[in-house]
Amino acid sequence: LIPLGLAAQFVAPAASPPATTTAEVGYTNLRVDYHRPGVRGRLIFGDMVPWSRIWRAGANENTLLQIDARITIGDTVLLPGQYSMYLIPEAGERWTWVINEAQDNWGTRAYDPRKDIVRVAVKAKRLPERIETLEYRFMNVRPQAVDLVLEWEWFRITLPIALPTNEEVAKRASLALNPAQSPAEYYTAARYYFDNDLGLQKAKAWMDRWAAAGEARFGPIRYQALIERALGNNAKATRLMQRSLALAREKNNKHYIDLNEASLRSWQREVVELSADSVLTRSIRYHDPDSNWGTKAHMLQLGESRPNASTRYTQISIYPTAEAFDFKQIREGDNVQLRLMNGAYSFSHLGRTNIPDSTRLRLRLTEERTRLLRDYYTYLWGLPMKLKDPGTLLQPTVHKVWFADKELLELEVQYAPDTGGDIWFFYFDPQTFALNGYAFYHKEDGPGTGEYILLEGEALVDNMLLPAVRHWYYTEDNLYLGTDKILK
Repeated sequence: LIPLGLAAQFVAPAASPPATTTAEVGYTNLRVDYHRPGVRGRLIFGDMVPWSRIWRAGANENTLLQIDARITIGDTVLLPGQYSMYLIPEAGERWTWVINEAQDNWGTRAYDPRKDIVRVAVKAKRLPERIETLEYRFMNVRPQAVDLVLEWEWFRITLPIALPTNEEVAKRASLALNPAQSPAEYYTAARYYFDNDLGLQKAKAWMDRWAAAGEARFGPIRYQALIERALGNNAKATRLMQRSLALAREKNNKHYIDLNEASLRSWQREVVELSADSVLTRSIRYHDPDSNWGTKAHMLQLGESRPNASTRYTQISIYPTAEAFDFKQIREGDNVQLRLMNGAYSFSHLGRTNIPDSTRLRLRLTEERTRLLRDYYTYLWGLPMKLKDPGTLLQPTVHKVWFADKELLELEVQYAPDTGGDIWFFYFDPQTFALNGYAFYHKEDGPGTGEYILLEGEALVDNMLLPAVRHWYYTEDNLYLGTDKILK
């Protein structure tokens, strides 16, 4: 029997329970302690959490960021320790993170702006579905950077954090690898330097030290080949990759067999006895046999999806002979129309032309952007026909290459200075000359950067066979960017 004075007390579950999220990034440990309020049918931002006022970025006492090594937020270095975090929400896209040195406040009652360490303006992203309970997460973890993300109600707000991991790697490598306790440590250092762009020559130096002391294995030799290839030593890279492939076959390692075979195929560039003009002419004949693209008006209805965002629905009407353009788009509650007709520009939002300046600014409803959209959509959906435009400099040599696991014909295209500064590569089926994909990079950034686009299926539009689906990726890390589809 429990004495009456010791009877258990009833405690209801907390309305905003405590939570913790942690991450180890590089050599740094990060931790956020916060309380998690729920929406519970309320309007949060712009009502319960007012616009343009400091907010505790959680519930109850301070939301706290704890770090055990120095980090950088914005342009400010934070030393190891604990800091409070606040947010200033805005009706527009630009919200502000506030990092403050106080740690024991309840909400914003004792908030003191004089204790602010750094303020960082970021873009708030509207989510396609409502998040009921506030949540912090560490996302996009890289050795030298991480995003701290808050999601609640209809919004995601990201705080980019930079870490000095690369400096620490260089310091530790110089101390621990002269000499290393094991050859594998040289390989680990070489791989880190290569993967994180810390210097190809240094990566090669570490790899050479591994090769001089380590046992020949297909994994490290593959990386040795990739480093030599990046340095421009193509013949040596090919020999090393073939050696890695042979060792992988001896061990029956299918994963590395497939990787190495794919690399060797992608490194092949065979000159073919076809002129660039003939390849382009045959491709245009395949896609636009009646030469309709530049002579008739065309209307396309598109679905454009992006990761972690709602699909936007776009209708474009192109009038090539008049250089006119009609653009309609529905996305996240906005319905926009932009037009260039008879040399005149016009716009509307939700069917109205008399709208606040803030809405025009948020949606970039300008004549300049309308012309950019016209040129963008006309170019991408008019390929390969647009490669006949003035200022297009078709390079004469045609190569047979591997692209997207296919053997295709590659044409390189550059542009006159007043037309564009990007380098483009277009890939065609060697039998039908159908366009299969393309890639580009900015001249100042160099090869290995930019984006590539994979094409899928075909849609019959005004007796033209246009690629029906476009999948976009960053070249450097194969990061998926989105998909555009012809819906009608």
